[in-house]
Amino acid sequence: MEHPSIQKTLRHLKRIRDRFPDFLEKGGPLVTLMIVEEKGRLQRIPEVGKSNERAVEYRNAGNGLYAEGKYEQALECYNKSLAFAEPDTDQLGMAYANRSAVQLKQGEYEFALYSIDLDKKHNYPEELMPKLLEREAECKQQIVRGNSKGTVPCPRMGINVDTNPKIPFLARGIAMSHDAKFGRGLVAERDFNPGDIICDEKCELCDVDYHLIYQNCNQCGGDFANILIPCPKCPFFMYCSEECLELSWKLYHRFECAVATKLYVVSQISKMVHARMFFYGLTQFEDNLQAMMDYCVPEVTTVANPLAQDFNNLNRLDVFKAYHNTKPYLDPELEIVNMFGACVYYVLLLTNPALSSLVNTEPFKWFFFTSLLKYHRMSISLVSVSITGDEDHVVGFLSPVNSICNHSCDPNAVGILHSGRYKIALIRPVRKGEPIFCYYSPPWWDPERSPVPTLHFPCECVVCDRGPAGKAWRLLKKRPFPAAAVKNVRMMQDMVCGEDTSNANKLNMLQQFIRRFSELHPNKIVGQWLDWYSYYLTISVYAENLVLLRAKVQEMRAEH
Repeated sequence: MEHPSIQKTLRHLKRIRDRFPDFLEKGGPLVTLMIVEEKGRLQRIPEVGKSNERAVEYRNAGNGLYAEGKYEQALECYNKSLAFAEPDTDQLGMAYANRSAVQLKQGEYEFALYSIDLDKKHNYPEELMPKLLEREAECKQQIVRGNSKGTVPCPRMGINVDTNPKIPFLARGIAMSHDAKFGRGLVAERDFNPGDIICDEKCELCDVDYHLIYQNCNQCGGDFANILIPCPKCPFFMYCSEECLELSWKLYHRFECAVATKLYVVSQISKMVHARMFFYGLTQFEDNLQAMMDYCVPEVTTVANPLAQDFNNLNRLDVFKAYHNTKPYLDPELEIVNMFGACVYYVLLLTNPALSSLVNTEPFKWFFFTSLLKYHRMSISLVSVSITGDEDHVVGFLSPVNSICNHSCDPNAVGILHSGRYKIALIRPVRKGEPIFCYYSPPWWDPERSPVPTLHFPCECVVCDRGPAGKAWRLLKKRPFPAAAVKNVRMMQDMVCGEDTSNANKLNMLQQFIRRFSELHPNKIVGQWLDWYSYYLTISVYAENLVLLRAKVQEMRAEH
């Protein structure tokens, strides 16, 4: 820790720890602070490497779970076995074979065939091949008999309006605005209807909770447990395709891989978007740290507009510059977290010779640290989060367009993160000139909504407004729903909640209801239907992504 400002930050963190012992929980964060204060301890943490012994242990654990019918848990164990298996050994083939057995039991025949293909390419024992070929034949027969779970989505949840010629994943007529209250945001330049999917953007950067690293791709963040392949060098990260593996290595993983164990010990949860943003930029400057400094250090006063780029020919240098030039909201209460994160990753990542050979002077080290601090602040504002499971494990996503979609407790859109993509679907009519708002905490109609939104910034939306605009909105909320329409509403409610109605029909009925009664917004009954509409849009996207994944696997098999 050569620079005095970094030492000052660490002393500040230590004073907080000493003064407020409960501020840092026992275990992880406290141990992290001690490790950062004593750099030598961090350097002495041994890196865990590939190990066939560990691979066998995880595979045996998976076999036990498989015998108990706990297929999802077994699948994760087999992925762990893949991650730990040494390259060019039969342990890779064995783990892929076990994974295909789970997928066969789950009726996921396309995934099973994909895993069987990988078995054959990774030293699967010849004496066991007849059993594998028998499994392959059964999967093919099941597909021929029409027992596949499907490779054609219904309903289709992709972008369903005319697209921007330069941004094929964004609707034509969506622009960026700048508001004194909300800052950058998306705005409609023409009228849109509920059900219009105006954005379908692929994740550009992500971080994955360490509890999910054997379920989610480390590059796109998608939940692809069925088809993950391991990093060939470290046992902690997996990918949904060779394309994602190669892109991750190029953009940032080459600076993480050699210290993957230290990352796990220090952070427990990945939370690495801020560091990855630095590596993303460094890659675009072709590892020329001086050139990166020359661009990044001068103050930029213009407002970055990612929508000005031509995404048909993606220039990641321009994407990085748009990220870098963003001015996030600064929360003083989170500044200690920002400093803590910057210090931890500064010390840890410089133990990797791949980085320390580049960051090798005092100016470079100071630039690296201040960049980590800046990007940590930015990531809190820009990163969208997908929460998985009962224990709230997190995958963070960062993409140029979705990062400028603002929050409102009275949203007109829902943002859906899944399978490495971010979709924005409108849930209310949006007229020309109106901003597009998603919600990042429970909206006004949610019965579990707290009086104060759980956000890292003060909410400025109409629901939280205590001035004239908020008063007018609350008066509208009190308007009665037409008595003559209540009977029809109850009848439609029975149909929407019925098991015999397909999701496509449910979405259509909800869309028609919202269009018909949109002028009564924000009536309580309308809010209930907005809640249902958001829910069915979300689960329809999830269902479509699983179907599209089966189709993708079929294409991947056909190509090889």
